[in-house]
Amino acid sequence: MAVVAGGRQAVRGVRGTVGGDGYCDGCGRRRNVGSDHAEHDLPGVAAVTDLGLRKGRNEDAYAIGVAGGRRAVVVCDGVSSAPDSDTAATTAVVEAIEVLLGSGDVAGAYRSASAAVAKLAGDGAPFDAPACTFLAAVVEDGQLTVGWVGDSRAYWLDGDGARCLTVDDSLAGQLAAAGVDADALRLSAQAAALTRWLGADAPAGDPHVTTLRPSTAGVLLLSSDGLTRYPIWTGIVEGDGGALELARRLTAFARDAGGADNITVAAVPIDGEPDTGPDRGDVRP
Repeated sequence: MAVVAGGRQAVRGVRGTVGGDGYCDGCGRRRNVGSDHAEHDLPGVAAVTDLGLRKGRNEDAYAIGVAGGRRAVVVCDGVSSAPDSDTAATTAVVEAIEVLLGSGDVAGAYRSASAAVAKLAGDGAPFDAPACTFLAAVVEDGQLTVGWVGDSRAYWLDGDGARCLTVDDSLAGQLAAAGVDADALRLSAQAAALTRWLGADAPAGDPHVTTLRPSTAGVLLLSSDGLTRYPIWTGIVEGDGGALELARRLTAFARDAGGADNITVAAVPIDGEPDTGPDRGDVRP
């Protein structure tokens, strides 16, 4: 089994010793949990995370892993309005990837990550708790399963273009999924606000889960909204190279487009299988 996580780094610009509370005893600065830039490439799965150009720290995190014929990915985006959201995202991906590789249970991985992130609140006010989104996928035996809470997204990329497999947990996302033109609402901070997330103050419930057994070759792409906030990203998917090069190319695009948020992109190439019937899984556009 091979597992790697992007989101942990040595303390930069901190003088002294960092204690268990995450703060330096010399200068009092908080340890930065996220990496300014990280990338990993395993057989059949790769990921990149980047600080972007306008954020002071990277609150995104990812974990990827391979165990036998099972490939797994987790992408979490810290909620910027919550404290210690970088810690929440990193905690969630580390907890979830172990469950995914051990059992392939996306819902179980979510519950494990959710419990771990909720504990980060400690004795503090639950309404001011560390929080993050959750997006995870398992690919095994030609089938992909995606689970999510929040607005990090998964896409199926093939010769027909990019097909979104997730629905954002926000008012704008729900309206768009219902076929309502929500372009104007997307300009509103209230419409874009999350309706579900991981954290001690999160609404109860299991993640959304969808499955797909592709009949053609393609790529499963998972990303934080640091990429998908720029809709024209789908126009630069084509190019040479494998999964890591695709993740690098999309990350570079998001930076060139403005880099307004942290960026995380993970890619899983899938060979595809011949279609043997009409029921090929439950997919939400």
